[in-house]
Amino acid sequence: MQHIALYRKYRPKSFADIIGQDFIVRTLTNSIKTNKVGHAYIFAGPKGICKTTSAKIFAKSINCLNPIDGDACNKCTNCTIINNNQTTDIMELDAASNNGVEDVRNIVDGVRFLPTSLNKKVYIIDEAHMLTPAAWNAMLKTIEEAPLHVVFIFATTEMHKIPATILSRCQHFLFNRLTRQHLTKMIEDIAKIEHIKIATNAIDKLIDLADGSGRDALSTLEQMATYTDNNITLNDINNVFGLIDNQNKINLINLILEKNTQKLIKLLDEYEQNGINFAQLANDLTSLLIDKLIYKQTQDISILKHLNTQNINEINIDEKACVALINIWQEAYMKMRSTSDTRFYFEIAIFSSFKIGEEQPTITIPKKIIKQVSKTNDVPSLEQAFTTSEIKPKQTVAKVESTPVTIKQISSIEEMFHNIAYNNSKTYATKAKELIDFAQETNKPKVLSYIACASKVLVASKNGVILLFDDDVDAELLNAKNLEYDLLIELKKYFGHPIFIIGFEKNKAKEIGQKFMLYKKQGKFFAEPDIAPLKEILKANNSIEQAALEIFGEE
Repeated sequence: MQHIALYRKYRPKSFADIIGQDFIVRTLTNSIKTNKVGHAYIFAGPKGICKTTSAKIFAKSINCLNPIDGDACNKCTNCTIINNNQTTDIMELDAASNNGVEDVRNIVDGVRFLPTSLNKKVYIIDEAHMLTPAAWNAMLKTIEEAPLHVVFIFATTEMHKIPATILSRCQHFLFNRLTRQHLTKMIEDIAKIEHIKIATNAIDKLIDLADGSGRDALSTLEQMATYTDNNITLNDINNVFGLIDNQNKINLINLILEKNTQKLIKLLDEYEQNGINFAQLANDLTSLLIDKLIYKQTQDISILKHLNTQNINEINIDEKACVALINIWQEAYMKMRSTSDTRFYFEIAIFSSFKIGEEQPTITIPKKIIKQVSKTNDVPSLEQAFTTSEIKPKQTVAKVESTPVTIKQISSIEEMFHNIAYNNSKTYATKAKELIDFAQETNKPKVLSYIACASKVLVASKNGVILLFDDDVDAELLNAKNLEYDLLIELKKYFGHPIFIIGFEKNKAKEIGQKFMLYKKQGKFFAEPDIAPLKEILKANNSIEQAALEIFGEE
């Protein structure tokens, strides 16, 4: 008998078999029961979570002669011919390889003909985001005015690439990644049927590798069952996929925190000889650090995915450093996914991690940063202070004493807030808003991803921008990177000169904003931030690049 892959063998045949998508299943079955089936749908979500399978089940259910509570009976004539692929009324197009105007034109031409054997014609377009703009345009009118006997279903992993004109004409269904509970039950049930013995900790590791995909979980289960002769252990999975256990990962994190270069290099040599997957290891380190961060915030061990009571306290790190490390290792993981030389980026991430906690480059503030001015009753509200264009010092400035106000040389983030807020400019605020929009585009430089999740521009001046974030972690990630060369050079390209960019969580911003208004009422104003330190950072890095070019050439 011909072998069938597990993910195909156990593919759901009815809505009752689909797991983890209860809202979608209920909506689709209700639409069938109440005879409110739409003409166009978009099924979007990550890979391997039943998008295309759900489309096929929906196509079968709307054509079923004896539907059971809106679900296919799988017994009638129509269900039988659909299950056996014996009808031309349900057509599936792979847009990854058939994405041109001619491919779409065949659909447009066929839409006007009635079904040959079923009640409705159903067109399932898989990987729909791969269709060309011309193909979408050719299909637009047909989708908008589809005949009553036609239903379109577009399955995609990248819904943002589908034109807005198409989105507005379809019902959207966003499929979720399968939870650990769903995947655990699925693996246990299928392993029992297939007589596969698998350890509990091995199931947990399979789920980690699957990343919420049911198809990936079953593919890996089948691969491991073949390798181990149906007796899967955690060590088997680690050996096959080049993984290490949690204790070794924790020891690795501690060596990084200790900056023990010699031991780390020896350990990496050992990993390389043993075929360890550096990309997966980087992702695993991120997962452990996220667990540590969650625990420090909640003190609840029960909600953690990877660390337990025995090892949660073995990683000694504060929250700020933990956030910075998560950022470094997640960035390294993303780079390693698209390269063969994963060890190189792993080592770079280690050395970048060494910088955590080191003193940042100093931000020198002019000595005459604060000048006393004559008091005035004309003080704007807090909201006006952050929206008024170009707030200038009053002309009735008192004579500055020969000995200026003395402040510390390293500007705090709060002082930077006051400096930028005082010199707020609508022109630069508008330009900063455009930068956020650009950072959210798919083709933007990766370093701008720290800006993409900002909720708004709070204030902006010629030399500085304050971004507002809903999450304090996102603000901290930006502030950990805002003096690094890669980000500074992108900001210089965008604004035409070096500029500070700082993130604040909304509650923190409100608190500091109130202090700012108090200072204004006291008659103080603040000079523009001094960007000389930024120029020094750019100059120093540019010198290194020039030296590298002279030694190695452009290649």
